[in-house]
Amino acid sequence: MSDHNNEFQNRPVAVLGAASGIGRATALAFASRGARVAALDVNTDSLEGFADTLRDTGASEALTATADVRDSSMLNAVLKQTATGLGGLDHLIFTSGILRVGALADMAEEEFDDVFAVNMRGFWIAARAALPHLQSGPDRRKSITALSSAAAIRPKASSGAYAASKAALSHLVRVLAVELASSAITVNAIAPATVDTPMTQPFMGESNANHGYRLSGTSPMGRIAQPEDIAEACLFLSAQASVYITGITMPVDGGSTAAMPRS
Repeated sequence: MSDHNNEFQNRPVAVLGAASGIGRATALAFASRGARVAALDVNTDSLEGFADTLRDTGASEALTATADVRDSSMLNAVLKQTATGLGGLDHLIFTSGILRVGALADMAEEEFDDVFAVNMRGFWIAARAALPHLQSGPDRRKSITALSSAAAIRPKASSGAYAASKAALSHLVRVLAVELASSAITVNAIAPATVDTPMTQPFMGESNANHGYRLSGTSPMGRIAQPEDIAEACLFLSAQASVYITGITMPVDGGSTAAMPRS
């Protein structure tokens, strides 16, 4: 078993949704452990200079590239380019996601479709594009980790499309985990509750723009999660310590889902 402190040294990792929030924190967490990190996002402007930041943080190699998870040909090309640039691919972290709120009766079809295109279909597109590169190379720890949500476990009013997309993602994770079990590629999801990210900040206060949607907010542990809390869970699900864990959606929420009343 690898030494815990350096097991990610020189290991190639691709993080989708790396421009901000959980994805950015995760890319930095792998960088701090000496990994080779590809930070991928559709928001290219936010990736400006990030490769240098990753190297300064400790990454043994770093690159950034534009990746739209709705576009399979782009994902195939960018993950091929990533594997070439990093010398393979051991871990794929999928943190791309969008949140649209509102009553299901009122939501525009385009918004509903966008949520599924990014949160659920995007994961399938990304995992499929990564597989040829995850399966090649020497026999060593390989993993895919996706970002689901507490909404997949305990949906709330006005989060119908988002909750359904994350529940669907969790089920894709379960099926893919079984389909890849013989190749020893583990596939898992993390289900945070409220995390302090640019995606959730517009919903932090009560406003009419929330359309009745409320964040889970402060957890029973007395605080809202920081992106680094979720990044640590991504490290764990990519580590040798979790080699026998596959097909799960793991709440990382300070007890928030445990505390939610059952309706």
